[in-house]
Amino acid sequence: MKRILMATDLSERSDRALRRAVALASAFRAELEVVHVVEEAWLEAITSQIEKTAHDAIAQQLQSIDAAKSVQPNIKVLRGWDHQDIIERSRELDVDLIVLGVHRHKAPELFQGTTAERVIRHGDRPVLVVKDPVSGPYRKAIVAVDLSAHSVAAASCAARLVSDGHVCFVHAMHRPFVGFLGRDSQEPHLRDERTRIGTAMDKMIGDVSAVCESDVPEFSKAVDAGDVRGILRANADRLKPDLIAVGTHGRGGVAHAVLGSVAADILADAPCDVLVAKAA
Repeated sequence: MKRILMATDLSERSDRALRRAVALASAFRAELEVVHVVEEAWLEAITSQIEKTAHDAIAQQLQSIDAAKSVQPNIKVLRGWDHQDIIERSRELDVDLIVLGVHRHKAPELFQGTTAERVIRHGDRPVLVVKDPVSGPYRKAIVAVDLSAHSVAAASCAARLVSDGHVCFVHAMHRPFVGFLGRDSQEPHLRDERTRIGTAMDKMIGDVSAVCESDVPEFSKAVDAGDVRGILRANADRLKPDLIAVGTHGRGGVAHAVLGSVAADILADAPCDVLVAKAA
């Protein structure tokens, strides 16, 4: 991980994200740029004053973070329109990760339309949404795995962020023919499916380990039949992770409403920080 972009709105939640971004930049010896977007709707004199105030506020926040002295982040105040400029800047710098803060929401619909949601949906870089105060490096992660290229991207990024810890791949199997077969009749189908998925997850773990090179976390896998959200919640309760990773295609319309709903639910009410990635 060579370059990290952190976008701040100067709120308390963004302060947590700033501390996490600095910690990651220090750990990876990566370049870090801290960005704040000022809307262009103001008069020139007012905009210039807001820019200076924002720059000074970010500089003051960085002074309170010890690790920032060695990282020496660049501060960039942009004039523009929020998520569009964050995405454009991430592409200009060719960053490996975007770090954002977000308020906790109890319903997915409250997360929709936020800057974080728009950056995730329309951008093409992994996004780390920081919810919790920083107490140290990530030690334990859960990755929601559907064996798609997007979940592989999320797993690879999560493994790099939790290089000295434990990463659990979690897959929720669909229980077949629920309306027609009893549980006893379903079990043979589930055993076959569990074997197939387990083999695919073993290969995925091998592929992700190869990407990690020398810094490889401990891997485990959990394959259960049931609702994706319920399975993830149960494993989160069991493992108490400090990071949950999920892949998303980021499309809009009906495809997003169906396939992206899991990512939206996790982002809205996860018990910890969330990493979202999509395949290149």
